Amino acid sequence: MLCESLPGIEWFANDNPYTECNFKFHYIILPDVKEEIMTVKIWHGIFCYEKSLEEIISERAFPLTKSGREEMIAYIRKENAAYHQ
Repeated sequence: MLCESLPGIEWFANDNPYTECNFKFHYIILPDVKEEIMTVKIWHGIFCYEKSLEEIISERAFPLTKSGREEMIAYIRKENAAYHQ
C-alpha cells in the first residue's frame, strides 16, 4: 500500500525530502524546517519531479508533526485512490 515505507517524522524534521510512485501517480514531500511544514506535490506521468514541474496537479502543506504526517498520509492515499478509479 502507498506510504507504507514513508519515513517517520524525524526524517522530515532533518530537512530530507521523500518521493514515491504508484504506476503514474507520483508524489514528493518537501519539508521546510524553518516554516515547520511538509509540502506534498502530486503529478501524473512517467518522469521524476525535476522533469515534471509543469505537471504538478496538486500541492498541499501539512504541519511538521506526527499528526501532520498522519493527515498527509490520508491525503496522499485519497488522491491516489481518486486517480486509480
